[in-house]
Amino acid sequence: MNFSVGSLPSGKSQEVVLMTVPKLTTKAACRVAKIDRDRLNEHIAAGAYNCAPDTTPGRARLFDPADMIGLWLFRELMDDGFDARTAGKIACSVMFAARETPTAPAIAYVQDYFGKRGHAIPADMVPPASDWETNLFCPGGTDARKVTTFNVAKLRKMIEHYTEEERAIIGEDD
Repeated sequence: MNFSVGSLPSGKSQEVVLMTVPKLTTKAACRVAKIDRDRLNEHIAAGAYNCAPDTTPGRARLFDPADMIGLWLFRELMDDGFDARTAGKIACSVMFAARETPTAPAIAYVQDYFGKRGHAIPADMVPPASDWETNLFCPGGTDARKVTTFNVAKLRKMIEHYTEEERAIIGEDD
């Protein structure tokens, strides 16, 4: 949908393109991310997955594409053997970084040597492993212990595909 909103100094009109961002209810989001809805609600209630969209009683949570990155990774990390709290911490950190840098093709989750601290940054900001001891890029100026990189460009495409499949379903659940 295009709207003309006035003219530029050159005299040409300026148009604004409004885009609708798809949002999924919890039920649809769980089908797309392939996670059990009841287990997700339990993890949210227990505080293990604390970046789920806010909701109020009687209203459905609505997951936007960035929220879906977190949900998808949360399920994948648990499938890989992480406990729910660790999976939630990593997935939420990556999701927030992906939301802040929507054109980043990959997000790296960087862990330091102090406990289980970590943070997510665009992967292109991570120096080569040979420089990790001298290039202090973790919060607080520590060196990296481990870097896990997530291909969020591919993840965005997969989520978009499965969201379109979900939108193409007509009728109530059986």
